[in-house]
Amino acid sequence: MEIKVGSLIKVICQNGVIEAGKLLEHSERQLVLELIDKSIVIIQKPYDNIVAIKLSPLEKKSSKEEGVYVDVELKPDQHYRQEDLRAASIAELHKIKAQEERNRAVELLRSHQPREISEVSFGLPNFSKPVPNDSPAKIRRRSRRRS
Repeated sequence: MEIKVGSLIKVICQNGVIEAGKLLEHSERQLVLELIDKSIVIIQKPYDNIVAIKLSPLEKKSSKEEGVYVDVELKPDQHYRQEDLRAASIAELHKIKAQEERNRAVELLRSHQPREISEVSFGLPNFSKPVPNDSPAKIRRRSRRRS
């Protein structure tokens, strides 16, 4: 099977090295892969060194920006130059969310009204049958073994 240049592949070598990326060049002498971080891996003598190759489907090109409809474009209300200030505001949002969840839980607990408990009537025991000494689970296990 011929592997096309530009295909996304994953290569497993005999020495345990596993690499995945885009195929740039393929010959009997070498196999060249471009990895996700844009680095390049060259595998010498691929027919001797490679144990398995996994082919992935080709990437689809994204649609043009004109074809995408955006109703409202969201914009941040405030920009933070320092990362710690932005993280602090995110932490504050999590605290507000947690407080709101606690308030809802308290409200649900306070609004819950117990319903009326119906009176349970206990009957007299049936003494016409012998009372087993074992629990119902043991009785079920014994009847399964006998079958």
